[in-house]
Amino acid sequence: MRSRAARGEADRLVAETQEHVDGFATIMHSIHAETRGFGHDLAESAAAITTSPGLAEIDEITRITTAMIGRIRESEVRLAKAKHETDVLRAKLIEARDSARRDTLTGLPNRRAFDEAFGARDADKGPYCLAVCDVDRFKRVNDAFGHGVGDRVLTAIGQMIAAGCEGHLVVRHGGEEFAVLLCGVSLSDAARLLDSVRAIVAAKRFRNRETDSPLGQITFSAGVTAIHADEAAESAFARADRLLYTAKGDGRDRICAA
Repeated sequence: MRSRAARGEADRLVAETQEHVDGFATIMHSIHAETRGFGHDLAESAAAITTSPGLAEIDEITRITTAMIGRIRESEVRLAKAKHETDVLRAKLIEARDSARRDTLTGLPNRRAFDEAFGARDADKGPYCLAVCDVDRFKRVNDAFGHGVGDRVLTAIGQMIAAGCEGHLVVRHGGEEFAVLLCGVSLSDAARLLDSVRAIVAAKRFRNRETDSPLGQITFSAGVTAIHADEAAESAFARADRLLYTAKGDGRDRICAA
């Protein structure tokens, strides 16, 4: 479930985007109305020219030309403003899309981003593997040091997994659980990669930045599995979860792959 802060940020982006859409629509409506009016005026002036003799005709042509130049310049200004509004709108839409697919605590992609990537995987770039990682005994960290410290630990571990699995998609899947979609690696190579990250996390000495007191060793366990062709995400996750629980049951701080 998204946090209140995440929902508030999404609502803010939606409101800003709607405001820019409304502004863009107003500008385009105004340009359309002015262009239509200009065409009407030009038609009337052209009709007047046919009945104007000599110098009067030249004066009318001059007046029409001046009016045309003025209105073209006005249209250029309005179009430039409309282009700016379009660029702003595009940036806001990109920001809104990214926000909807990013975990606000860790800064990592979220479950929605994972589901989209899983569904869009290219068989030609395979094989694919899935790792489900869970911080061991995380409740003890929250109970002993508070949720603020726990949040920082989660963020640090998530970033360490992302750095260790660079080139692959690492997401916060929920709670103290992270998922990794590995592309172009065999199951054995995926297990070795996750085990190297596990060792890095296990070797880190976390400290409370407010008191500088040690938090003790914090580790994670993971289940790693190969994704079958055309397999649904739920099926692959169920298998990886079973492997994760095997790793937990075998003593934690380990990788179980199959």
